[in-house]
Formats: sequence, C-alpha cells, structure tokens
Amino acid sequence: MSDKDKLEMLLSHKAPCIETLGGRAIHFQSEPPELKMEFEAIPEFCHSPNQVVQGGFVTGMLDTPMAHLLIAILDNKVNAMTLDINVSFLGPSHPGKLTGEARILKLGKSIAYLASELYQNERLVATATSTIKLVPISS
Repeated sequence: MSDKDKLEMLLSHKAPCIETLGGRAIHFQSEPPELKMEFEAIPEFCHSPNQVVQGGFVTGMLDTPMAHLLIAILDNKVNAMTLDINVSFLGPSHPGKLTGEARILKLGKSIAYLASELYQNERLVATATSTIKLVPISS
C-alpha cells in the first residue's frame, strides 16, 4: 500500500472519539515514519473563562497521531494500545485548529515507543512520549 493509500485508509476509518476531537490525518510518510493530524478544539473543551483547552483533550490530540502512525506503518494489522503517556504542557491551547505530529522512536515486535508534538499557530503547546503495545488484529 502506498503512503497516499494509507492516508486515505486513516481518513476513511475514523473512530467517534476522533470525530469528537475534530481530528483528521493530513500527512503520512513511511520513510522516515511521520504522521500529522489536524484537530479542532471547541469552546466546550475549555475549563476556564480564558478559554484554555482542558489537558485531557490535549493529551488525546497527542496520543491519536502516535497510534495512527503505528496503524499506518503496520498496514492496519494491529491495535495500538497505549500503555503509558508522558505529557508536558508547554503553554495554553485555545479553541481553534491544532496540529499534532508523531514519530517513532523505537519499533519492536510487540512494543513501540513514540513521541508527538502539538502546535497551535506554529507555537509548540505540548509534547508527549508514549509506550504502546502492538496487539495483532485477528482476521
């Protein structure tokens, strides 16, 4: 499957949680492995009068590109189960468009280590690293 086909596969099989986050894959490349997603934060995601997006939504926007990168690289033959995620909030996120970028740090047979960054208006607002268990999808 080509990189373009894998991107189309990700776009055509969106889980409801991705829809909630206003998420969509916008770029995938297999070499070096990289995935970018856009998200749309809405005012209902915010916890304060200053319209700051709650950290759980930010974490979801960091986690999703990492899992989708693995799904694409491994030809949709695994479920990517996050075992842990370490998030650093570097600045506030507000309603509007955010872009998540993911990359693989190390890919083993059953465990993968990934990193992602989240940007708003070209400003880095959060980063994450994650350990992900690769669970084969039974045919």
